[in-house]
Amino acid sequence: MPQIVSIEGRATVKIQIDLKAADFEQLWINSMEWMGQDWEKQADRFDPKPIYSWHYAYWFDNYAALKMAEGFISSLSKNYAIHIDEGTGDWLMLTNYASPCHLRSKLVNA
Repeated sequence: MPQIVSIEGRATVKIQIDLKAADFEQLWINSMEWMGQDWEKQADRFDPKPIYSWHYAYWFDNYAALKMAEGFISSLSKNYAIHIDEGTGDWLMLTNYASPCHLRSKLVNA
C-alpha cells in the first residue's frame, strides 16, 4: 500500500519500484562521460550552471523516467545533480554512477 505524506498541503505518494542497472539504461536517451569533455565551453546551455567534476551525464526526455532514475541513483547512495539542457530541451542528470554500458566500454578499451 502506498504511503501518503502531506507536505505543505500537497499530497505526495511514495511508491516502490524495483529497478536493476539494466533497467536504468532503458530510462535515459543519451549518456557519456562528462568530466574532461570541455563542457565548460557550453556552460550557457545548462540551467543551473553545472559542476564539471561529475564523471557521467545522462539525458532524459521524459519526466517520469527522470524521477525513476533519481530513485534508482538515490537507492545506491550516489549523489547526483539535475539540470535542464536548453540545447536539447531534455533533463540532464550528472553523477559519478557508471551504468553498465560505461563499465563495458572501459573493459573493452582497457
